[in-house]
Amino acid sequence: MSRTAIRRPGRAATDAAARPPRIVALALAIALALPALGGCIRQTGDFDRVEANPINDTVLPFAGGLVAEYGRGEMVSSFQNTDRELVLRQRAWALVVPPHTKDWIGEILVEGQRTRLLPEIDHRYNVAAYWNLLRSDGLPIHVDRLEISRYGFASSEARWARLISDMNQDALLIGPFWAEARRVAGDDRSRLAAMNRRPDLSVNELRDATARIDENARVLDWVWRSMRFRLVSYRYAIDRLAVETPTDRRAAVERAYAALEQAIHAAERESTLLAGRPGPSIATAVKPSRLATATPPDEPVPQK
Repeated sequence: MSRTAIRRPGRAATDAAARPPRIVALALAIALALPALGGCIRQTGDFDRVEANPINDTVLPFAGGLVAEYGRGEMVSSFQNTDRELVLRQRAWALVVPPHTKDWIGEILVEGQRTRLLPEIDHRYNVAAYWNLLRSDGLPIHVDRLEISRYGFASSEARWARLISDMNQDALLIGPFWAEARRVAGDDRSRLAAMNRRPDLSVNELRDATARIDENARVLDWVWRSMRFRLVSYRYAIDRLAVETPTDRRAAVERAYAALEQAIHAAERESTLLAGRPGPSIATAVKPSRLATATPPDEPVPQK
């Protein structure tokens, strides 16, 4: 066969076919390199507020978006975030990795999940981790050159006090997060209505819009999964502390636990009112969203 008889694919076709694997390889390389440099842990400043930095705010989310879209086939939007969407994600971070319990939930793993470098792995967390930290002697441990601090307690009552404080602080964060989630849900309803009014939107615009609604729903799902895990972890610690170091403050402990449980369950129940599907004009072009057009309730989440 002559050389001219062999048809080779054009450069554009070759690049298009190779692009997803190359993009995934690049994103994975970034994902593997940055944690080794300690860049995957978000730094906090005054009042435990997250400090802005290009690695956590730009590089890791960019790499994670590529991994999520091309590596796992998830929906990823190229839209800019609204102010409310940014606040929602900040409040979600405060709940998933609250400053007062950040040691026990694994900041690096959470940051990997937040930026979508990692899939949803929170279901694999160890429910006994918080209990183990309460029982620790406060000395740091070292894992691959990273120093991980542990709690240190002067007495058994100090452990109970810390447990009560952690549950109370978690309960205080539920209301503000849920209020912001309702605002974002309202924006998503407006987004869907605007999409249905514009028949000239491109398929890419429809996909980006619906992907953003899906991303917002993922934030809610992540927070509620984390809160359910938190309840199980607290109960595990309470039951074992009661055996190892009984206290006269057991009633206060149970009140704090009940208040947190009530706040979580009430907010989670109400969040199901936001679930639904996009309208018929986009349902055939894109994956249905988990948020939709239901009107959120006006009542605040009960909390103490």
